[in-house]
Amino acid sequence: MERVTGSMGSEYVRFRLDPEAVPLLTEKFDWNLLARRVFIDPATGFVDLMTPSSSHERFSRGADRVMDAIARRGVPVAPLGSTRWRRPEDPRNTGAEPDACYYLGETAERWDETFPLDEDAQDAFALENPPDLVIEVERSSGDDDKPLAYRRLGVPEMWRIDISGNVREAVMLNLQAPGGPAELESSAVLSGATPAFVLEALALAIRRRFPELDALIAERLSD
Repeated sequence: MERVTGSMGSEYVRFRLDPEAVPLLTEKFDWNLLARRVFIDPATGFVDLMTPSSSHERFSRGADRVMDAIARRGVPVAPLGSTRWRRPEDPRNTGAEPDACYYLGETAERWDETFPLDEDAQDAFALENPPDLVIEVERSSGDDDKPLAYRRLGVPEMWRIDISGNVREAVMLNLQAPGGPAELESSAVLSGATPAFVLEALALAIRRRFPELDALIAERLSD
């Protein structure tokens, strides 16, 4: 077992289970009773229990503000917070809870159509449709497991963000690239978005400078 403090002050407890033991330890127990954020990869047995810091949450919610502003430009966006994602064949109470995630475009429109339906229909949709974009805020040891886990879930793209001390970093990953996750110069799921854009937009969003954020999006993102 490893206890880690992330670059933004969040607390992590990480360990590995025998993958064959994962169903026995998760089927009847919800690990969210132990931690605010839970990441359990049944394929590798990697377990990450997280208690986010206030700085971490500031930037996670800042990402939601950025995506809300993008939605005002007419891009269909469905924010899904820290929904737990797993494959249909994975054991219950396993999966990944990203810091933020979204359906975009046509997937967001189909998701919106589930709301007149019952909760079971919404859960079934989420089980069959991974998010178009996941965002992880803050860096710490052990993060290398996450891109491959999201790749197995079928997520197309991941943004890794770290803004702490003198560090200002945003990395975009094509999770489904042949041979494994590969770094992108610009987003494939949100046309016109680059790492530099993400950092600038987040800086405006967390300070609630919404007119400037709207102007930046109008200038930088393709229609």
